Amino acid sequence: MEFKPKNREWVKNAAIIFLLILLVLTFFSNTIMNRTLPEVATQAVQSGPITAKVRGTGTVAANGTHQVKADQTREIRAVMVKAGQEVQAGDVLFVLGAGDSTELEAAQSTLRQLQTSYQKAALSVPDAGDYRLEERKLDVAYEELDIAENALDEAREALNGFTGGTLAIATAEKNLKDAQRVYDDLTTKAQETQQAAQDKIDIAIDYYQSLIDNPPSEDASEEDKAAYEKKLAEAKQSMADAQVAFDSLKFPELDAAKKNRDDCQARLDALTAGSGPLAEAVAEAEKKYNEAYDKVLELETALDQKIATDDKAAQMAALDLSDLAAQIELQRQKVKELSGGEENEITANVSGTIQTVDCTAGDTKLKDDLLCTIEVPDMGYTLSFSVTNDQARRLRPGDSGTISNYYWGSKITATLTSIKVDPKNPQTNKLLTFDVEGDVNAGSELTVSVGQKSASYDTVVPNSAIRNDTNGNFVLKIEAKNSPLGNRYIARRVAVEVLASDDINSAVTGDFDWSDYVITTSNAPVKSGDQVRMADS
Repeated sequence: MEFKPKNREWVKNAAIIFLLILLVLTFFSNTIMNRTLPEVATQAVQSGPITAKVRGTGTVAANGTHQVKADQTREIRAVMVKAGQEVQAGDVLFVLGAGDSTELEAAQSTLRQLQTSYQKAALSVPDAGDYRLEERKLDVAYEELDIAENALDEAREALNGFTGGTLAIATAEKNLKDAQRVYDDLTTKAQETQQAAQDKIDIAIDYYQSLIDNPPSEDASEEDKAAYEKKLAEAKQSMADAQVAFDSLKFPELDAAKKNRDDCQARLDALTAGSGPLAEAVAEAEKKYNEAYDKVLELETALDQKIATDDKAAQMAALDLSDLAAQIELQRQKVKELSGGEENEITANVSGTIQTVDCTAGDTKLKDDLLCTIEVPDMGYTLSFSVTNDQARRLRPGDSGTISNYYWGSKITATLTSIKVDPKNPQTNKLLTFDVEGDVNAGSELTVSVGQKSASYDTVVPNSAIRNDTNGNFVLKIEAKNSPLGNRYIARRVAVEVLASDDINSAVTGDFDWSDYVITTSNAPVKSGDQVRMADS
């Protein structure tokens, strides 16, 4: 029997095939895994200069604007300007049509009422003073006083010739004369006091008349007109107060002097009672004399008071008429303005550029409605925008800024004038305000760059590489590890502090080597410890 050895060739072939399959599967599994990893772009850490700039965009605003408002309800017949148009002081802005019918009718009704009041007041003005009756009564009283005085002198001469006259009677007569003199002096002082009170009335009337003669001009502000009406009312009240003070005058000392004089007369009468008919005649004559004197004084006082009262009434009536005449003239002007006309135009009070026009022809505008806004270029322009507190700390008022989005017209300059707390974000932000000069207009959007000069730093990375979370700023650098199938790339977190930034790069401090690369972008989220694949360069 022939012996045949076993055929082991298939085992070897099978092992080779298995190893080849295993090698292929390992290769493809690594390739498949790489295709599922996040793809990242990287850039080397380097050194270089950084020019730290603070940038922001704001709207240019004019420092000075003038608002043109309607001073009454009027129809806008024609608009003579448009936004952006330059105007000079005195240029016509709007032509006004007829006023609102209701307002015009009310003004005409008020005018008629004022005219009626004036006519009634004119009819009630008192006539010029006629004091002939009072003067005749006073003349009669003077005559009676002269008669009584002569009779008294005759009676006293008769009594003095009577041998029974005594020193007591003479003393009593002297006391009576002294009492009469005191009474006369107090009477004179009372008349002076009355005259002083009358003078105050006259002063108040004169002041009121001066106000009536000098009313505010037609173009005076509402505040000036209100102040004038207040002064007018106060002047009227002053006149009334002065009259009350005049009417309330009392003279108790004069009354006491009169009583003392009467007592002296009574004592004299008692002493002369024993002189018989002669003493009685003196007493009777003195009584008639005193009565005649009192009557004269009473008539004189009454005439003076009547003259003063009539003068005051005439002056008050004249003042009221003057006041009504001034009101009528103002109301006539108002009716004329509300009636419309080609001459009714609104003109510019300042020179500048029309910023906005807030009405069109045919509109009816109420009093104080805004018609247009004039930008006053002589007062300059400003621009503001908000930045973080960290950015604001790099700047100082007076820093010059550059405009990065304005490519036509003359050069524009921006100068930082103030750094204030941003009212919208007071805890985290500051508001930068710039003075802007050059070919600009209110409403333009400008981007301003302002900041420090260039400085060199040892570690500079792209801005896109810097990330942040609750623990602060960081970057992800690439860490390479060798393997039988090639290098594996792992993202590792490195905490950084940003020292300065410009539009592209930032200077940082952190744990870096010269050969390190940092991730700038990725096609999927990446966190520290993740394996990534490098983008094809």
